[in-house]
Amino acid sequence: MATEKDPPRQSKREKTDVSRHPGRVRPDQPRTDSDLASERQADLSRDAERAEADETKLQSRRDSDVSRERADMGRSRAGRQAERDKILRVEREIADKAIRAERLRADAATEGERRRFHASAKSSAELLSQEQQRHGKTKTALTTREELLAIVSHDLRNPLNNISLVAQNLLEDPKDTKELVSSINRSVEEMLRLIEDLLDIERIAAGKLTLHFEQHDVSEIIKHVVARLQAIAASKGISLRAEPQDVCGYAVCDRSRVMQVLSNLIGNAIKFTPAKGQICVSCQTIGPEGKEVQVSVSDTGEGIAPEKIKTIFERFSQIHDKDRRGIGLGLYIAKMMVEQHPGRIWVESKVGEGSTFHFTLPFRSGAL
Repeated sequence: MATEKDPPRQSKREKTDVSRHPGRVRPDQPRTDSDLASERQADLSRDAERAEADETKLQSRRDSDVSRERADMGRSRAGRQAERDKILRVEREIADKAIRAERLRADAATEGERRRFHASAKSSAELLSQEQQRHGKTKTALTTREELLAIVSHDLRNPLNNISLVAQNLLEDPKDTKELVSSINRSVEEMLRLIEDLLDIERIAAGKLTLHFEQHDVSEIIKHVVARLQAIAASKGISLRAEPQDVCGYAVCDRSRVMQVLSNLIGNAIKFTPAKGQICVSCQTIGPEGKEVQVSVSDTGEGIAPEKIKTIFERFSQIHDKDRRGIGLGLYIAKMMVEQHPGRIWVESKVGEGSTFHFTLPFRSGAL
């Protein structure tokens, strides 16, 4: 049978809402103006509580900030300044380290560039110097060759002309042949000596000059050379003599080369000594304990100017710039020969009073 419908049950949520907010009306009840006012009042209360809580939190923060500021203010000014100075010092140290590091990098780069520049400049300078030296050697070689050709052509032409003239005289008048043949021999010896000098120059330049050392009597060498050149000196009215050689002994030397040195010195003296002049050859022992023999060739010629003495032993050197009485090799070769022994050679001279050439050789007191 039909029964009356039960009233609808309230949900648990609805019951909770009603219990929590007793002022609210149930949903199935009509809401009145008083209900709406009550609800608005509740919302306002909640907002006021929230605002008050927020204000409390802000106030707490402000109080904390004020406390910190008061604590900071409580510190002394010196402490604050010390802290700021410390911070500033640390910042400066960091900045200084960065600056030093950058400066070191810049200095290293600059030094590297400088080294490369100096290396390049040095290399260029060395190349330029080498090129200048080669150019100088080439120029010297060309000049020397030209001078050599001019000197040789002149000095060879003179004895050849003499030989030609004497030969013509022999053809025309063959009666007096002894003096003419002697003149030819002198010219031939002059040419041979010139050729030998040129060969010696080449040997010296190539480092092929060899000496054969033995003990020889210096007195015997001097007598032999003087005897060989006396006729040439006499033909020019010059007196050539050797002083007594009792003080001389045995020297360790190359006999033929010492004779060549002595012949060159005497030959020069004959060239530059006028008629009725005198040439004297002497020797003596010198040095500590007399361990050297000094040979001297003195003449009464015109002498040598001081500025020429400095260059007299150089190759192609002449006493007078336009003087063609020699090839200018005799003294140079003599210097090379003496220094190979080893020994020394030098000259003492005064203009108008003659000259004296000296050279030394290693000495031994007696024969082995």
